Amino acid sequence: MTKKTWGVASLKSLILPVLLPALATLLAVMLSPLLAVANLALLYLAAVLLTAISTSVRPALVSAVLSFLAYNFFLTEPHFSLRMLHREDILTGILLIMVAIVTGHLAARLSEQVAALRDSERWNAQQMACARALSVCVAAEEVIKVFSAQLEEALGWYARPSDSVMAGQHPVQQAREVSWFEDAGGVSLIFTNSKAERVGAIRLSATEPLQSTHRQRLEMLVNLARLAWGRVQLEASLRDETLGKEREQLRSALLSSVSHDLRTPLATMIGSVSSLIDLSDSLNATQRAELLDNTLSEARRLDRYIQKLLDMTRLGHGELTLDRDWIGLDDIVSVVMRRSKPLVGDLEVKLDIPTGLPLLHVHPALIEQALFNVLENAIRFSPPRGRIWLSAVEDDGWLHVDVRDSGPGISSDKRDQVFDMFHTFSHGDQYAAGTGLGLAICRSILAAHGGTVSVLESATRTGATLRLSLPLPKPVDSTAGEPL
Repeated sequence: MTKKTWGVASLKSLILPVLLPALATLLAVMLSPLLAVANLALLYLAAVLLTAISTSVRPALVSAVLSFLAYNFFLTEPHFSLRMLHREDILTGILLIMVAIVTGHLAARLSEQVAALRDSERWNAQQMACARALSVCVAAEEVIKVFSAQLEEALGWYARPSDSVMAGQHPVQQAREVSWFEDAGGVSLIFTNSKAERVGAIRLSATEPLQSTHRQRLEMLVNLARLAWGRVQLEASLRDETLGKEREQLRSALLSSVSHDLRTPLATMIGSVSSLIDLSDSLNATQRAELLDNTLSEARRLDRYIQKLLDMTRLGHGELTLDRDWIGLDDIVSVVMRRSKPLVGDLEVKLDIPTGLPLLHVHPALIEQALFNVLENAIRFSPPRGRIWLSAVEDDGWLHVDVRDSGPGISSDKRDQVFDMFHTFSHGDQYAAGTGLGLAICRSILAAHGGTVSVLESATRTGATLRLSLPLPKPVDSTAGEPL
């Protein structure tokens, strides 16, 4: 119940018991030449009924007494006197006040019941609104802010999130709990985390002394807040636990990659260089060139590994920023083909890039890196003198780039795993091992641009086809400057 509503009800209780008998008297005096006095008593009965319906029992009784006195003073003989000479007038007056008292009491009771039902309905609606508002909260700060607003609206008191009670004297015993404490100035609500530490508070300043109704309603609202608070605290704990596990898995995978994938090219380079130094006099020009080629090849392989680890670290720490620019797909493919030329060897790469494709609004270097990772993956899994197909197609606002190799393909149950970090397929010594980072980096880059990367069903049942999908920018209305 708000302060404004209570003030209006009090004003009606003061005015109506006096005003309605006065109006009934005025009307009765005007109609007295036309109607019998006994009939005019019904006007006072109507005044008492209206007072009872609009207020409560006590104002109705006051209205009944004033109506009886006015009826006696103005309408019965002698006029303008409280004396009654005729028995029928006395009987009429007694019946009037009895009927007024009974009907007024019943009407007032009915009015109070209706008011109680309306108040109960408002309170139920308030609880449902509070429950709905709290159910969509996903953070602890949001729960405190929303609950503060709901308390203020439900109780009509001034509520605010406060830090002043954080170091107060209120004891805290349970974790993930919402506790409330009453004092002379109002109520303090304390929120605790999973370690039973105070992490938030609400100060509720009461505008009137706390009553049992206030305490009951406050406890009901706090119960709703406890549910929402426990949910967000459990979600936060689960999220922290999940992040901890993922961090540990990443650390283990990183150590495994460093211990194997990085040491292998280093060992090869060291062996080649040692041979060149120790056996330089006995090696011919062809053998020295072969050792130098091996060293260069392994050095480039090591450089790619390190670059991918750095890219993955940047993506994992959210340091990736998109410096978008307009660029054609053919320009990106041209750069990727030049970068992959040392890796292609005797493979044949067939390009099918249609002319007239719309420009992409992307970070060119990142998209080049994503396409290079997919092409490098296709090169690694293609047999000697095999073929790789790189094609593009525009479809309903998207640009799809497909890279298909002639390797062993990817079974349907492993198509999602290829995008996991440090996930590699074992095919014995037939295909070169990778770091397991290339496709994971590709997926992160495409996701940052609003795109996707997926493994398609192979129509020829041989090889694997990876599709990079990028959303095309919407055409811009040159006159309005806004996308159509």
